[in-house]
Parts: sequence; structure tokens; C-alpha cells
Amino acid sequence: MSDNRLLKVNFFTPSTPNMKAEVFIAAVILGFWGVLSFGLPLLIWLAGLGDPEGLGRSFITEARFLGFPLHYWLIAQGCTIGYVLLCKLYCILWDKKIPRF
Repeated sequence: MSDNRLLKVNFFTPSTPNMKAEVFIAAVILGFWGVLSFGLPLLIWLAGLGDPEGLGRSFITEARFLGFPLHYWLIAQGCTIGYVLLCKLYCILWDKKIPRF
């Protein structure tokens, strides 16, 4: 027996207001994730381009935070904390469904 009812769900073309809100929330979280995952390492790399010795030294690699070099702490701990905060932001936005289309 075949069911003639088809439910088309597409992430890129949401059809209902609820789906539009969910896609918006996912897009916001993915945007923040992209900045966190790619922007921070890119910033550290770009800051080190001015080193005349070619070793990548900059204010980020010379500064210390809790005894660690700042660039190491930002990648090792800062990104991990950032991901946990993104999860929390996702939950908050999901509960509120802020955008009402």
C-alpha cells in the first residue's frame, strides 16, 4: 500500500514558519561556529605574519594567560569553552524560537 501524502522537508527552503525559525537558529549557530573554528586560528596566523624572523611571533604568541601562551590557550581551551557556549546559545534560541516569521 502506498501513501499518497508526501512531506517535503528541505533545510534550504523551509516551508513553515516553525521550520524557518529552526533554520535561522541553525544558521546563526553555524555562523558563530565558523568564526570560532576558522577565524581565531586565522587571526593568530595573520598576527604572526609581521615577524621579520619568519617564526610567527606576535603579541598573541608572546602574551601569557594563566601561565600558558595566549595563542595556545585560545585554541586549546578557548575554542572548547566557545563550543560549550554555542551549545547553550542553541538551547536558548531553540526554546525561545526568537524569529517569528
